[in-house]
Amino acid sequence: MQRTLKCMVAGAILVCACLAPAAKAENEDLKTTVEALKARLRDQSNRLAELEDQQAAQKGSLAQIAKDMADSASNRPAGPTWLENLKFSGDLRLRLQNNCLTGDGRANDKNNTKARFRLRLGFAKTWLDDQVEIGFRLASGSSSDPTSTNQTFESNFEEHSVWIDRAYAKYEPKCAPGLTVIAGKMGTPYVHTNMIWDSDVNPEGAWVQYKPKCGSISPFVNVGMWSLSENAKRNHKLLDLPGSGTEVDYTLVDAILMTYQAGVDWKISKDVKWAVAATYYEYKHYEQTYGKAGGNTEVTVPITSPLGGTSSYNRLSDFRMINLTNQLSWKCFGQKMAAYVDIVHNCGDNIDTEHFRGQDNGYAAGLKVGTNKKCGDWSVAYKYAWIEANCTPGAFNDSDFGGSNRKGHVIGGKYNFTDALTLGLTVLLTEPIAGPNAGNDYDDVTTMVDLMWKF
Repeated sequence: MQRTLKCMVAGAILVCACLAPAAKAENEDLKTTVEALKARLRDQSNRLAELEDQQAAQKGSLAQIAKDMADSASNRPAGPTWLENLKFSGDLRLRLQNNCLTGDGRANDKNNTKARFRLRLGFAKTWLDDQVEIGFRLASGSSSDPTSTNQTFESNFEEHSVWIDRAYAKYEPKCAPGLTVIAGKMGTPYVHTNMIWDSDVNPEGAWVQYKPKCGSISPFVNVGMWSLSENAKRNHKLLDLPGSGTEVDYTLVDAILMTYQAGVDWKISKDVKWAVAATYYEYKHYEQTYGKAGGNTEVTVPITSPLGGTSSYNRLSDFRMINLTNQLSWKCFGQKMAAYVDIVHNCGDNIDTEHFRGQDNGYAAGLKVGTNKKCGDWSVAYKYAWIEANCTPGAFNDSDFGGSNRKGHVIGGKYNFTDALTLGLTVLLTEPIAGPNAGNDYDDVTTMVDLMWKF
C-alpha cells in the first residue's frame, strides 16, 4: 500500500514538472499582449489630445472671424430705412386681339385684328408692425377709360403714356381686430364680379370694413364713399318761367357713389369656402348716356315751349342698384374649382324710351377649373352674362364683354410655362340685348391670345 502511494506521488510530481514550462511560456505571452494594448491606448490618447487641440484652435479662429464680421457690420453705415418691408410687383401682358362683327343688320361684316400690351408696376410698404400700408401702382392705358390698361400698337411708333393706377393708404389697427380703413385710389375692395366692376377699375375715395372672426364664419360690413366727378356735372331741372315757357336750369354739383355691403365668408371645410354678399349702390348726380351699348347711345328728353319750338336736355342717370353675389370654391380630384352667381336690379327711375324700356336687370354665372400659380398649372373658365342697358353703369363693368346692354358667352383657358410665364386664350361671343341693332342675328366674336409675365 505504501509502495503504491509513493508511486502516485512520484507520478504527480513528474506531471507538474512537465507542465511548469508551458504555463510559464503562456504567462509570458499574456504579459506581452497587455503591454502592447497599453502602448496602443497611450497612442490613441495622444491622437485624441491632438485632435482636441486642433478643434479648439479652429473654434478660436471661427470666433475671431465672427467677431471681425460683427465689428465690420457695426462700423458700416446703415442702409436707407425706407427699403425695409418694401414689396415690389408687376406684370407685362402682350395681347393679339381679333374682333369679327357680323349680322343681318350690318351693311358690311367687319374683321379687325390689333396688337396690344399692358404694363403695370407697383410698390407697397408697411409700418408700425404691419398696421399701416402705403401703396401705389403705375400702368399703361388711357386716362379716359377706367376699365382698361391696354395700350394698342397704333401709328408711327408713337410713345405711350404711363398713368397713376393706384395710390392709397391702408390702416388695420391691432387694437380693433377686423377693422380696415383705406383711402385714395385703390383696387375694388368689395365682393363682386366683373358684371359690376371691371378688374382694371380702381375707384377713388374712402372705404371702411369691419370683419370679425367667429371661428369658421366671418361676417363683414363694408361702407364706401367714392368720387365720380368734382364740381363738373350739371343737375338738370325744368323751370316754368312766366311769359317765356319752360327752360332748363343747370347747377354744378359733385357726383358721388355711396356703397353699402354686408355678407359672410364661411370656411365650410378645409377645401370648401363660400362667400355671399348683398350690396346697395347709390349714384348721386351721376351723368351717363342712356341705353349704353359700349358708350355710344345718347337719349334726350324734348321740352316744348308755349312760344313754339322745342329744346332738349340730357337727364341725369338714376342708379340705385341692389346686387347679390354668391361665390363658392372647392376641390375635386385634386383640382381647385370655383363658381359664382351674380344678380343685380336697378331700382332707379330711368328714362322710359322705346328701345330701353324696363332694361333694369342683369345676371351672370361662371365656373372655373384649375389655378395658375406655378409651372405646369392650367385652368379653364366659362361665363354667361345678361346685362341690360340700365341695370348698372356700362362705364365701369367688363370692357372686353362690351359694357352694358350685352348678352353672351365667354370661354377661356390658361397654361403656366414657368412660375411667371402664362399663355392664355379667350373667346367672347356677344350681342346687344335691346336697341335698333338687337334681334338682327348680330354676332360679335372677340378672340384674345395673351402672353403674360409676372415679376
